[in-house]
Amino acid sequence: MRNGGSHQPFYFTDRYGELAFREFYDWAGQFVGDRAVVERDGKWGYIDRSGETVVPFRYDWAGSFGQYGFDEEVAMVKTGTDRDRIPLYTPCPTALIDRDGERITPVYGFMTPIVGGVSFVNDGRKFHGVGRDLLASDGKWGCVDRRGRLVVACEYELAYPLFDRFAFVRKDGKWGVLDRRGRLIVPCRYDAGYYRAGIYVLDTLFDTQDTPPTDGANPAVRGEFEEGRIYMIADGCAEAFDMKGRKIGK
Repeated sequence: MRNGGSHQPFYFTDRYGELAFREFYDWAGQFVGDRAVVERDGKWGYIDRSGETVVPFRYDWAGSFGQYGFDEEVAMVKTGTDRDRIPLYTPCPTALIDRDGERITPVYGFMTPIVGGVSFVNDGRKFHGVGRDLLASDGKWGCVDRRGRLVVACEYELAYPLFDRFAFVRKDGKWGVLDRRGRLIVPCRYDAGYYRAGIYVLDTLFDTQDTPPTDGANPAVRGEFEEGRIYMIADGCAEAFDMKGRKIGK
């Protein structure tokens, strides 16, 4: 596959550099097995190694099979994507398909790359905010695994994943913790959660209030919490947990 510049078409070659088939694309990904994602005239689809279209050009954006941590039999596709934003992180109708183009998940409003062992999904359609502060006014968060199977029901109002370590989740106004595989290891019965490791900080009290607490009101800001421990706060008292949800005291 070659591209002579930003306005030149993409095409595929054989091992000798010869044109593999006489088809040109606006963008093309590498083959993963017998499928490659390609774009033409603003629409995305998939071809096989003979150049035949095997999944029609019907998406506004599509990823390669096996991309973003998913299984190689699975690809993420989107419709209604805002072209002025990064497609992967644009809230819009999003699903996973198999190699035949069959949808294997419901259509979600947002889906993250795999974080640890799961992808966080939201079943809503109305969003505001960006990144970790992405909020849905009509949907809730859950998790699918690498094959797109729902492993955590969409029942959480907010989800703050920290890479592949854990995620703070909120249900009925109370916070708990999911582990890297989506298992609830700290029940949702706390007013806030806090975690700090180096430059990475999650502070649900600070992040979710219109008027964040002052330094004097927030024990986390005063530096009373140790690095590498998950702290959950209820009624002004903090409890510390390890990454497996075991209570270890303050």
